Amino acid sequence: MAQDYMQDYAANATSFDDKTELRGQVALVTGASSGIGAAVAEALVRRGVSVAMAARRTDRLQEMAARLADEARERNANDGAYGETLALACDVRDAGQTEAAVRQTLDRWRRLDIVVANAGIGIRRPLVEADPQRWKEMLDTNVYGLLLTLKYAVAPMLERKRGHVIVMSSVAGRVPTGGGSAYCGAKAAATAIAESLRIEVSAQGVRVTTIEPGVVISEFQQVAEYAPEIVPNMLKGATPLYPADIARTIIFALEQPASVGLHEILIRPAGQVYP
Repeated sequence: MAQDYMQDYAANATSFDDKTELRGQVALVTGASSGIGAAVAEALVRRGVSVAMAARRTDRLQEMAARLADEARERNANDGAYGETLALACDVRDAGQTEAAVRQTLDRWRRLDIVVANAGIGIRRPLVEADPQRWKEMLDTNVYGLLLTLKYAVAPMLERKRGHVIVMSSVAGRVPTGGGSAYCGAKAAATAIAESLRIEVSAQGVRVTTIEPGVVISEFQQVAEYAPEIVPNMLKGATPLYPADIARTIIFALEQPASVGLHEILIRPAGQVYP
């Protein structure tokens, strides 16, 4: 047995060209209308992946789909270099809508290779000052919505015994901060859900990768009602991340050979020390 492994080592020790080919694959991206979700959807389409873009704001999805189609035509990318798109109205808190999004993806392309479970919202407020209804909305989206997305999207992957699941968590799931009690708890839950799923499905050919970003500038801060000083205090002069940085990281994870499991990727701005 040891000799067999050494033979494999000799054959693969200097191989750097065995990436997983993304062109022709099919992805479902939730929360695709803005921020990280939109950046990931665009990056995948430009690599030849057909992407079902799911979100509540379908007007934005339609705009993005039209823009990517125009871009493909301008670059004469009619040889499969660009993937197709499908805009889907989906609130991940609704089991029926989430199941329908998966079903519509399969109806369109007959397969599902990648799911990027990205839909989520934030809250930044001291616990005793927070609105409980906002807690519920966030937990329903970030935890219950994540569970629904994985339940319906992973099932067809298991049938084919292949697929890659990307779960969007956060550094907040590792490092609690003042004002972040509800959000930090939700992201700790997301990380635990992803790891439990990985244990359940990895032996059946489905990979699971958790992405844990630090400060990423997008609409997130506005929706989460960050006070103006919060982001500068976190960065301490460091250059923040932007959605394209997270999209690039996800592409890196997806392109790894099938034998490579990247379980967690913690990605901060280079100068961010805390959180």
